[in-house]
Amino acid sequence: MRTTTEIIAREGWKALGIGASILLISWLFSWGFLAWLAFIFLLGALYCYYNPERIPEDMADNLILSPIDGKVESIEKTDNAICLEISKPIYFCGLLRMPFEGNAKEKEKIYGVLNASPTIGERTLLEFFHTHLGIKVQMLIYPKSYCHNLHLYFGESKFKIAERIGFFLKGSVKIDVPLNTELKVSVGDRIFAGCSALGYVY
Repeated sequence: MRTTTEIIAREGWKALGIGASILLISWLFSWGFLAWLAFIFLLGALYCYYNPERIPEDMADNLILSPIDGKVESIEKTDNAICLEISKPIYFCGLLRMPFEGNAKEKEKIYGVLNASPTIGERTLLEFFHTHLGIKVQMLIYPKSYCHNLHLYFGESKFKIAERIGFFLKGSVKIDVPLNTELKVSVGDRIFAGCSALGYVY
């Protein structure tokens, strides 16, 4: 399954269907308060599962785009990579997008406890391989609050830059980019998947 140009991501269809059904029943039976709650729920679901088109701010071959909407919480340099930690609230768009042209795969999935520490919590490791530069970018995803809120569209392994590759509802991610990356983001920045540049590899 791959989301393409639907206005609402497929992951939200069930929630919207339930909300619409409750709203209709409440309207038929004149349950005003319940109808109002169902309407608020529908608006929230539409916002959370909105599936916008995104245009990259640059198309350079050495560009690394943000694969997720969120806020940069920390940036740390290790011996092997530059690690960016990004928080993803539920009300940010949840579409995961390819950070550059290349291949993507799910390398590891570890089942643990939701809302727990990173060492024992549930997490999924993704790897992205750049077609032209031959570099590898890893992204570790930590879901929160909702079980199975990560969906991947990996029916094919090769993707275009900014192409949708999955959906992630809420949590945080850690992205490791090469040491020779010139970052274009700072702690506290709001970034957008498939649009905002994380940096350029030199």
